[in-house]
Amino acid sequence: MAAHVGLTRRGFMRISAVGALMLSAACAPSAPTSPGPNTNAGAPSAGKKPSPYPTYVPVTNGPKPDYHTDDPRFDDGFDNFPANPIKAIAEKPGTGGTINILNRAYFPPPTPFDQNPTWQEVNRQINANMAINVIGGPDYQTKFVTTMAGDDLPDIMHIYNGYALAPNLQGFFKAKCADLTPYLAGDAAKDYPYLAALPTYAWKNSVSAIDGQLFLIPIQRHLPIFPGFGGYFFANTEIWNKEIGEGYVPKNADDLKRILVQLTKPQENRWGIGNSGVASNAGEGGPFALSTYAAMFGAPHNWKLDASGKLIRNRETPEYKAAVGFLRDLMAAGVFPPDVATITQSRPQHAQGRFVMAIDGYGNSWIDLLRQGSQFGNRFHLIKPFAATDGGKPQAFLSHGFVSMNVLKKASPDRIKELLRVMNFLAAPFGSQEDLLLSYGLQGQDYALDPKGNPVPTSEGIARASYVPWRYIAQHPWVNFQADLPGFAKASHEAQQVLLPISVSDPTDGYFSPTAWAKGQTADVRFQDGMIDIILGRRQLSEYDDLVKAWQTEAGEQVPKEFLYSTPSRSSYEKRAHF
Repeated sequence: MAAHVGLTRRGFMRISAVGALMLSAACAPSAPTSPGPNTNAGAPSAGKKPSPYPTYVPVTNGPKPDYHTDDPRFDDGFDNFPANPIKAIAEKPGTGGTINILNRAYFPPPTPFDQNPTWQEVNRQINANMAINVIGGPDYQTKFVTTMAGDDLPDIMHIYNGYALAPNLQGFFKAKCADLTPYLAGDAAKDYPYLAALPTYAWKNSVSAIDGQLFLIPIQRHLPIFPGFGGYFFANTEIWNKEIGEGYVPKNADDLKRILVQLTKPQENRWGIGNSGVASNAGEGGPFALSTYAAMFGAPHNWKLDASGKLIRNRETPEYKAAVGFLRDLMAAGVFPPDVATITQSRPQHAQGRFVMAIDGYGNSWIDLLRQGSQFGNRFHLIKPFAATDGGKPQAFLSHGFVSMNVLKKASPDRIKELLRVMNFLAAPFGSQEDLLLSYGLQGQDYALDPKGNPVPTSEGIARASYVPWRYIAQHPWVNFQADLPGFAKASHEAQQVLLPISVSDPTDGYFSPTAWAKGQTADVRFQDGMIDIILGRRQLSEYDDLVKAWQTEAGEQVPKEFLYSTPSRSSYEKRAHF
């Protein structure tokens, strides 16, 4: 979902080094050897225009977390919802009018506004009629393209699926959307402190700036990766501890295969591992969650820049091909269920115990796995990443640090300021009165408090609060908090201490290639279809190189040229390198 823009070789090598984050994997927090997000984004350097990104200013008036690391790449964690929530917004941000918003449905439909006292209370506290047009996922792209073509734009528009949402989004932003640079760049963002508290990587990786102008506000997410982009090995804790050993981590790829064979018991309808192999569900993670195996074999995270300055796709590397071959061997060994090629959602079957292992994501994915598994008496734990070969360096992949963005239509300065104040309200910090209202609704109507003071929502409250997509207009940085899953915040904190130091970023994060978002996607699907056939044994591994060549011809030769030679949108004011 990350959008990409072109970059110079020098700039590319710089962010590649910053994104590597290669440290030893230790459970105890350690200071990273590479810098985190630029916390002085607003300070101009000699000979350059000021950065279009907000100066990062973490929230200081929020509740004290139970788990915290002084690095914005790490998420705070809370065992319980903070007592005595603070009032984060002193004055109502709106001016009494209507704010029209186009947003995508991520949940079932919310309770309609006229029957929804929670929505009405949010509008009262904002002092504006927040009219949200929630469009179903399958129809959103069509609706957005139609909206772009018209003259009557909503005040706030949701950008889902990055720059693949519609053709020529950059042109649309420049022509019809508000340049937010005067309001949010550098120290100007301090007028909207909860927007300034969004980590810098979310602004950069979402390509929120075009040619030095800021247009988009990201919805930040955690850096440990989530489905569609990759994941981690999760094991059924009871079976793993009993049959493999508590805390055991595979020594290498061969050891993993041995374990999966041992865990597979077809007579009990139990399989070592299972993940979807449907190409349309694969995303960047690839069929059967291939990217996790690729990370294990030391392949790059989507792209790498070699010493000569050439940009290379992961599928062009021997490490990635080795991962494909290993996954093919696992399939031939019978550790996957026989219907794996038709599985569209592996998590429910993993939760039920049909697979002992599966690859899944951090955050909401992990939460959903734990909740589904509890219904069947199953618990799950994340297995620490390991290398495919003895002596290899374990690595994992980072997410892009955002899930979607929002853009504002052109308007007067006073109107833009009002909209930003409203978004600042929606981004109020975790544990505030505003956050409690937006997340859980009205006490006594939408939720009750448990003995520890945690909100326990009713089904009606979920429909009145959680299903209204306020969090996809603006939201505070990700926080690990699930009161119904004791120990989750601590486990997430410990997982981040292990994962982030060994995780690598996609070096093209924050850069744009038009071909990648156009025919490149079709070429990717064709390549993935061919890989599925190889992994399932329908085609020979020797045909892999032909798949790569076909992808290169269709799109792969053009994409890296656009990355390397087109003008960087995040720093178009910098001198362009020549080759």
